[in-house]
Formats: sequence, C-alpha cells, structure tokens
Amino acid sequence: MATRTRPLSLVARVVDDLRTDGSGWVLLTVSFGWFLTLGVRIVYPTLLPQVTTEFSVGNATAGLFIGGLWTTYALLQFPGGALADAVGERLVLVGSLLLSTLGVGAIFLSTGLPTFIAATVVLGLSTGLYGTTRITVISATYDRMEATAIGVSQAAGNVGNVVLTATAGAVAAWVGWRWGFGYLVPLLLLCGAGLWLTVPRRASPTTGDESFPETMRRVLAVVRRPRVLAVFALLSLNMFLYQSVTGFLPTYLVEQKGLTPGAAATLYSAFFAAAIAVQFLSGAVADRRGNRVAIAAFVGASVPVFVLLTVVKGVVAVATAVVLLSVLLGGMPPINTVGVGALPDEIQGSGFGLLRTGYIAVGAFGPPTVGALADAGRFDGAFLLLAGIAAGVAGLGLAFDRVA
Repeated sequence: MATRTRPLSLVARVVDDLRTDGSGWVLLTVSFGWFLTLGVRIVYPTLLPQVTTEFSVGNATAGLFIGGLWTTYALLQFPGGALADAVGERLVLVGSLLLSTLGVGAIFLSTGLPTFIAATVVLGLSTGLYGTTRITVISATYDRMEATAIGVSQAAGNVGNVVLTATAGAVAAWVGWRWGFGYLVPLLLLCGAGLWLTVPRRASPTTGDESFPETMRRVLAVVRRPRVLAVFALLSLNMFLYQSVTGFLPTYLVEQKGLTPGAAATLYSAFFAAAIAVQFLSGAVADRRGNRVAIAAFVGASVPVFVLLTVVKGVVAVATAVVLLSVLLGGMPPINTVGVGALPDEIQGSGFGLLRTGYIAVGAFGPPTVGALADAGRFDGAFLLLAGIAAGVAGLGLAFDRVA
C-alpha cells in the first residue's frame, strides 16, 4: 500500500511546495490560459478538412492559412515581452485572451473566405502576445520552485493539445466545424476574468538602467555569432517539421488514409498524448547522455516512422504509426535547451525571444510547402520530404559542437 501511495505523496508534496513558494492561483490561471492559447492553434488543423470543403479551397491554400497563423504568432513573440515590460503583465495576458476571443468568435461567424482569413490573423497575433509573458509572470511569482512551476504550465499546454483537439473534433462531427471553434469562447472569457483577478498588474521588476536600443545592440551582436547562427538553423528546421506535421496530419489521414474527420481528430489527439510521455523521456535522456544524443535519438527515430506512415493501411496500422510519430516531438526539449545555452546569460531572455520570432516565422513556410505538394498529388512525397528534413535535424543536432 505504501508503494502505491508514494507517487501520490510525491505529487502532494510538489503541490504543497508550489502553494508555499508562490501563488497557486496565478499558476493555475496562467497555465489555463496557455492550455487554451496553445490548444486553439492545434485545434485549427483538426478542423481544416471541413473548412476547406466549405470554402472550396485546396491544400495549398490551407497551408497558407496555417502558415499565416504561425507567422502572425511569431511576429508578436518579442514585442509581447517588450509590451509587458512597459505596461505590466496583467494587461498583456488579459488583452491576449480578449483578442483571442475576438478571433475565435470571428472564425465562428465567418461566412466567407476573407472574413475567415482576417480572423486567422487576429487569432495568430493575439496568441502571440501570451507565450513570452506567461514565462515572465511565473518566473517572477516563484523562486525556489520556478522550474517546476514553468514545467506545470508547459504541461498544461500539451494537455490542451490533447483535450481541445479531441473535443473540437467531436463537436464538429456533431454540429459542424464552426462550433468546434465556438465552444472555446466562454472558456477564453472565463480565463481572462481569472487572470485579471489573480495576476498582479506588474509581476516582474522593471528593467535596469540600460536602454532598449543598448540592449538590442548587444543582442544583435550576439545573434550574428557562428554558434548562434548554427542553432538558429537547427531551431528553424525543427519548427519547419513541427508546423508541417501538426498542420497537415489530420488532413493527410482523411485524404490519404481514408479516415473520417472525427477519427483523424482522435488520432491527432493521441499523437499529442503520446508526445507528453515522449518529452519527459527525452528530457531524462538529455540529462544523462547530453542534448546532442537526445536530439539525434528522438528526431532520428522519426525518420523510418514517416516512411512507415506513407505505406501502411488499415486503422490499427495507421494509428500505430501516428502514435510512433510522436517521437519527433521528443526533440523539442533538448533543441530548445541548446538554443538557450548558445546565448550569454545576461541576454538569454531578449536574445532567445528574437531567435524565437525568427525561427517560428521560418517554420511557417512548412505548411504551404506541404499543401502545395498535396495539391500536386504528392501528399505521400511531402511526408517523405519531411523524413529527409528530420534526418538532417538529427545529423545537425549530433554534430552541433563540431559545426558550431
């Protein structure tokens, strides 16, 4: 009995430590916001097969939708942090949720393609405000348990990918794709109210005496170094993979494997559910064997799975391949660790924020590329191309210290 209760006791101690070290309500509401703002971007590809059918557009156009969503999200990464420094984190977080509500509501009400595209831009910009600032708030709220608190918030986003995609798929199958977005509106409003009540106006201390132009000059000088350029290439290729796979996996399963949109949404949710365990495992491998080994092992293992997915038939075989493909996301923790570690400690926040804006924007070219290949009748070829890029990421990660 003691053995069975030990994990529960450990969880209880962690929860108690989090409550003691900082504000549990701040962590709860900020994490719920990340659950929603990350999840809604992953809901988007889940519902695209029905969206493209209604608006009579092809996969290339759908790829532009997804690429546009990620590009606008990327553009607000760095400015979002700067805005939080100027007006305080609470206004930025609540504003992000309110603008996200507006974007989701506009998607729900869209009757034509121009409205849908405009709403997509609003959704990308609004969610872009949230990512950087949530880290600032949690870091300022917690001291001894900072890493654990940030980990809890990150896990909430992964849970959002699982729960929201499965729910959106079920709702869309029942009452249509618009309601797959629309059901999120009250949740976004509820979270916005919670953030206003729990997050202080300014959680982090103001910046020091150094002016913003001086800081930017230092950041720009650092990001031109060969090692940082190499890590930017690694991050960009990895994000190209991530956006391509997450953007088109449901559509691929519908068009190439003959699954219903509901079944594809369920497998898409399973992909992210498996990724939660994979990312915990990759972190352990990175701590024991190093980031280079973890990148090569997890991203490299996805290469044969990409190939397998293009040839298997039958629901069970396809489902197995989709779950196995989640090994690709095991590369995320060590690749991000390498990225942050390539920058000097004193400018890691601003420097990595600038890199983040850049590599997410570069990765946004992935979905249009896959969409164009799909429209040309080469959907399987697109996934084989991704296998080749994954092999390149694994090789670059393993050789990182030599090339940088």
